[in-house]
Amino acid sequence: MNQQQNYNTNIEKSILSSILFEPKTLQDISNILNVEDFYLPAHQLIYNAMLTLNKQDLPIDEEFLKKKFPKIDECVMLDILAANPISNILAYAKELKTDAINRQMAIVGSKVVHGDLAAIDELINLKDRLNTIDGIKQLKRDDKTFNSIFDKFDINFEEIENIKFEYLMDNFLVKNEITMISARPGTGKSLLSVAAANMMLIQKNIEQVFYIDGDNSKSTLRDRNIHHLKKQHGNKFRYFVGLSKNELWQIIHTLKKMDLTNFLIVFDSIKNFIAGDRDKNKDVSPVMEILRTLRNNGATVLFLHHQNKKQKDFESDYAGSSAFEEDTSNAFTLKRNDDKNSLILKPFKARAGDLHEIAFSYNAHNHTLSKLDLGYAKQTKEMDEMIEETVEFLKSSRNKPMWSELSKNLTDLGYDKEKAAKVIKNNEGKLWKFERGDRNNQKLYSLIETTSTKSKAVETIYEDITNTAPISQITPRSLFLGTSESLEMDTNSSDNSDKSKDTLYSDNIAPITPRTSNIGLYEGLDIISDKSDNSENRNVLVASQNFPRENSGVTVTQSILANSGWKFSLKQNDTGPISAFEKIQMPIL
Repeated sequence: MNQQQNYNTNIEKSILSSILFEPKTLQDISNILNVEDFYLPAHQLIYNAMLTLNKQDLPIDEEFLKKKFPKIDECVMLDILAANPISNILAYAKELKTDAINRQMAIVGSKVVHGDLAAIDELINLKDRLNTIDGIKQLKRDDKTFNSIFDKFDINFEEIENIKFEYLMDNFLVKNEITMISARPGTGKSLLSVAAANMMLIQKNIEQVFYIDGDNSKSTLRDRNIHHLKKQHGNKFRYFVGLSKNELWQIIHTLKKMDLTNFLIVFDSIKNFIAGDRDKNKDVSPVMEILRTLRNNGATVLFLHHQNKKQKDFESDYAGSSAFEEDTSNAFTLKRNDDKNSLILKPFKARAGDLHEIAFSYNAHNHTLSKLDLGYAKQTKEMDEMIEETVEFLKSSRNKPMWSELSKNLTDLGYDKEKAAKVIKNNEGKLWKFERGDRNNQKLYSLIETTSTKSKAVETIYEDITNTAPISQITPRSLFLGTSESLEMDTNSSDNSDKSKDTLYSDNIAPITPRTSNIGLYEGLDIISDKSDNSENRNVLVASQNFPRENSGVTVTQSILANSGWKFSLKQNDTGPISAFEKIQMPIL
């Protein structure tokens, strides 16, 4: 055998010939030899064909190989048939396995020489496999080793029974599992992950975050104010950015040796940790093995990945090898709707937990997420326009119009028929209702009059995510969302004697959700206040970036302003002190 080349095609032919001569020998070596262990691609194809036939309970002979696998080279098949079958096929299989491992060690060793320290673990693993080849033997059912090995690795009933399933974020992140988020560049997956990590630290769902960032720069972190989280959480929030691959891998190898219970580890993005081609399983699988090791050490692992560009009618959930999905517990695609500044997560793999499509708005000031009504989160400006047109049509109709009339009204205005149908259907029971007519049981539509039709166009679901000085004794009673009209809210005066109104005027109305009063660090906002019975005329100037709003009395109106990304003119009544409001602007993600 040529030791320098680390392959021997004669051994390969003899093994394949022996399988054709005695197919049951395949059972003896299939647990030893993989397809890639054969050096010649033609031999790999034939061995893989034999494994496939065996799995399908079909005969492993020349005729079936030719019939089922026409790509097999006839000349190569003749060479195999001409080779002498061997009696001790196990010994030959071990020799072939040794050559294959030596070839892999040469490749991995070259990576180490060129500074890829991540390949050291792989090299050690290959060496261990090489040292155990001589110990390979065929186990008999009555062999004592049979039960001793299986007893060692078999599951323990009590251990499995006592495992507690736990969400870190409901219907999204499951504790001690591997989750993938894939998205097109610029969608917002990094900011979503940072906000999720921040929220879980605040809520004490986790004890430590390790965010390993191979994509972004320090200046990007500065622009996004992510470094303020370090000031807030200290060493509980570990963020690594701008490091070399060797430095990143030093961190990862250290983590592999730790107890990671109640840790969240984020990889942003996973392509930075692949030494090779992300389209090939053999290059992706070692990285996914590392993620599994971290998970087995107790960590919750979240990794960010990319999607390919949509091509015609096909759009893949993620780019590259199938190993990304195969070795992941849960996986989501992330979309962004700029019209509503919403981030929409849609699961395409749900092995652990009850996962649903879910939507958030991102707060750039304190890096938190607010859960949004899914219908509203997906709503576009065009859909808003169609809703307004339909509302006006229903208002002006003398008789209750049918579905076809609602649809025709929108299509006559130039809107797409399918989009129009979706708008009509999605808002049944929200903005308008229908009843069955006497004629052909047709649907007859009318507006829902119990609440403002505009307020029903969106339902924003608030989730108290910060748990730091929550707003108390404040109940928003009427949060009306419009397009360019005023918003009104009834509030009690301080003496509870009568009611007054706060009126907010805005050119652009954003989704409104109350938040907690202790927000953290802010940018400024211009606020104009006029005189009222018991308040001074106060012009609150642009607040500094480090302006805290702690323990302040917060009114409903202030809560609304605090979550809005627009400038308002506020008529403040006697409902509570006014301190400062923030101006939220969604950054470019």
